[in-house]
Amino acid sequence: MPFVHDQTEIEWPEDDSEPEPPRANQFVYIPPPEFGGAREPVRFSVVLPDASLEPNEPHPPAEREPPAQAEPPRRSILDRLLGRLRPPAAQQLSQGAYQEERKRQERAQDQLRLQLFAVMVPALREIGGLRAYCRYDGGNDEGFAWLDSIEMRDGTRISADSVAQRLGDIQAQDKLYAANIVKRPDGLSNREQLKDFVRDWLCTEWASMLLGNSFGTGEYSMYGAFTVDLEACTITDDPRADPVVENIHIEI
Repeated sequence: MPFVHDQTEIEWPEDDSEPEPPRANQFVYIPPPEFGGAREPVRFSVVLPDASLEPNEPHPPAEREPPAQAEPPRRSILDRLLGRLRPPAAQQLSQGAYQEERKRQERAQDQLRLQLFAVMVPALREIGGLRAYCRYDGGNDEGFAWLDSIEMRDGTRISADSVAQRLGDIQAQDKLYAANIVKRPDGLSNREQLKDFVRDWLCTEWASMLLGNSFGTGEYSMYGAFTVDLEACTITDDPRADPVVENIHIEI
């Protein structure tokens, strides 16, 4: 999680207020493999095996890296986007059953991730996308990732809003519904849903592959960016990323 500011030795104010935000020059770059991530370039597939061609019951992505204890799972990104509630605490499982359920959820998450890539990456290619540039930040409790821009084959860059508009023009949302990756939105337009998928969900899946499922959880704050080659299906961290953040505060 490349640009990291260690918070383990921060002195908190005696009045319990928040400490001053760190300065950009206090962050240190750490390559993903040295921080629990994967070696680069990280490769992913957009080809479904035969067993994955049958449509499944639509469901949101599994939560990243369930905690070691049998705690009720946190809401996924898509749960939060659609206002779904977390399961009640009464549904906690025994440790053995929890571990089995965790493995099942991880397999389901891998399957859903592959289905998402198999639909969305070809769609991004179809609208002329060559590379995606994504940013991430977080720390303490959670990590976040979002789309900064898509580089097109003609050399221009377009924003998440423009990406959603062009995906809507080729009816990419119908491919998501046909694959039963998600249900049709209730109170959310197709363009808003496509923007959510590309800007948040898709980039978070790529970030998890690069940085690890629990990226952003620890006594630190972090930020960074990575490039996704949509043709080669590779993810590469940007060691020169600017300190652009959405969910933490940095003193520039």
